Amino acid sequence: MQIMARWTAFVSLALVTGLMAGCVRDHDEISEDAWDALGLDMEPAVFDERLAGMEEVRIDPPPVIGEGYSPPSFPPDIEFDPEEWSTNEHGARIAMAGEAKKGGVLRLGWDSWPPTIRTDGPNSRLAILTQMQDLIYESLLEYDAVRAEYVPHLATHWQIDDDGQTFRFRLDPEARWADGRPVTADDILATFEHRKNPDRRDPSSTQYWNTLVESVTVLDRQTVEIRSPERQWRSFLVIALSHIYPAAYVRMDGETYLEEWSWRLPPGTGPYEIRPGDVRKGHSITLSRRPDWWQVDRPHMLGMYNFDEVRFVVVREQELMLQRFYAGELDLFRVNRAQQWVDELPQQRLVRNGWIQMRKVFTLKPEGYGGLCFNMRQPPFDDVRVRKAFAHLFNREQLFRSFFFYQYEYTDSYFPGQEWARPDADRVRFDPERARELLAEAGYVSRDSRGRLVREDGTRFPTLTLEYSSQGFTRIFRVLQNDLWNEAGIELDLQVLDYSTILRKVWEHRFQMVFWSWTASLFPDMHFQFHSEFAEQRQSNNISGFADPRADELMEAYQREFDAEERLRMLEELDGIFFDAHPYALGWYAPYFRVLYWDRFGYPPEYSSRHGDYPVDIIKYWWFDPDRDARTRANMAEGRANYPDEPLSQAGEREPRYWLDNELPRPNVPGREPRR
Repeated sequence: MQIMARWTAFVSLALVTGLMAGCVRDHDEISEDAWDALGLDMEPAVFDERLAGMEEVRIDPPPVIGEGYSPPSFPPDIEFDPEEWSTNEHGARIAMAGEAKKGGVLRLGWDSWPPTIRTDGPNSRLAILTQMQDLIYESLLEYDAVRAEYVPHLATHWQIDDDGQTFRFRLDPEARWADGRPVTADDILATFEHRKNPDRRDPSSTQYWNTLVESVTVLDRQTVEIRSPERQWRSFLVIALSHIYPAAYVRMDGETYLEEWSWRLPPGTGPYEIRPGDVRKGHSITLSRRPDWWQVDRPHMLGMYNFDEVRFVVVREQELMLQRFYAGELDLFRVNRAQQWVDELPQQRLVRNGWIQMRKVFTLKPEGYGGLCFNMRQPPFDDVRVRKAFAHLFNREQLFRSFFFYQYEYTDSYFPGQEWARPDADRVRFDPERARELLAEAGYVSRDSRGRLVREDGTRFPTLTLEYSSQGFTRIFRVLQNDLWNEAGIELDLQVLDYSTILRKVWEHRFQMVFWSWTASLFPDMHFQFHSEFAEQRQSNNISGFADPRADELMEAYQREFDAEERLRMLEELDGIFFDAHPYALGWYAPYFRVLYWDRFGYPPEYSSRHGDYPVDIIKYWWFDPDRDARTRANMAEGRANYPDEPLSQAGEREPRYWLDNELPRPNVPGREPRR
């Protein structure tokens, strides 16, 4: 970033297409409309004057480290007729642009330190990294899930050819990287070269992008054409909504990228950036708001991204994190324990006086699946009867009763709570008798003199190890440990390990079973979690080693099927195949997020977007309110309640249900849009 700072002074001179090597064009050759489309606040003569003496200036400096980058040249500008392209106006945001204030620091807790902050490569596919990177990088388009249509982002216009495989994007001439350089078609080319490159050592991701992107062609500085190798309904969706990176920083060899860039990020085009010194290893990562963000004054962005800094602080234990929140060292605390929410927190003086607020925010966010994931590559979990027996010994009923206060829903599908879930789904509940029958079918027929489960020849069922990273899960897994022993004679060791260690063991298939959860997207794609081609591949999302010919057939056909109703049928059948194979003993889910926060924030009445989640939507839409903060501090000093008549709430119900009470039809699955 220090090298890049030298070039910031040249930004006002370098906002056009033609300053790349071999690409300077005389303005007399450009039509008046084309000149206006460049978005320059200057006459051609003034532009010429500012260009004087800049022939040697390199607009795209090389990366700080690494090799393989040189400033690009571009083909002549193609004629742009907006009538031949698609575009849309942005819909209404939930943000309250008139009330939101800029400023303040938002401090959030992370329960583990990530193994990297890289956008790609090994160990990069983590939800906590996605949350952070979504604030730094932008995509070509956005998808308005309420209106079920694409809207501009880095690109203002797009085309989808009749073949359903060829896409073109026209970049916004005002789009800028954080170092001031314009976003060009070369950045789009470099982004997909980077993702497709096998030397990034992320084979499932590399293979994924190679199935989506066959070629990227730079048509001119602002226009790029991307071709998919085959007609797939989701190709345009994924390509259009993926992060774009600067060519000067990702066009490098894999060894350099993986080793030297593990703890730094290329500059982005988004509202936040990581500045030098803001990564304190093992402690915190701070993102700073960019006052020069190129979209900061766009009407559809007003009232969003209000915090000057967003700081992710690592606190490895939930109880310690809560105590640090009470001490005022954190601003928010996500409540994961139902017992805390129902029994403990309402009794806290800080909560009773309204200085700390409680909210359970319901949204329509698609829920992912999770639970005990079995390593199906090795005994004993290579036997479906053993896996199903464990599912019947996973005593969720007791967990709901003893720990969860019936706050959660059973996960009985790999698409929980979604329309893709198979109708009339089977249910697996705690049933020790059925579990013993299944174990007997698998050859484990009795218990020896010490009570251990054995075969007829005395071969003992192996002692299992369950590894996890949070001490708070011990109470849950202790129930499993006791039931496995008491009901079946199976020994289970519980071991708390560092999160990074667990990740390495999972990606390398060195585990027996692990408690694992996946997020879900608006439109499902199970290929990389369940296709057999990834079953033995390390660093892939198929961590269970699942393989089934019929599932492969369906997942492959699903990619090519443009009929939404037929895709729905395929997903329902897939759900049944996954469920019957029991690669997971499924757990539970909640259609909301629960949050504690100090009463120093403003927020929109919906609290979150329709498909929002914690903490992403809080970062997007909330703001620091200095008046509320001052009132809370003064009332705490005097021992007064913030809201004497309503101590637990400052804005009505503690359980905002806006999106349940105003539910809209689920958006249509996007397919091919007609050209306009």
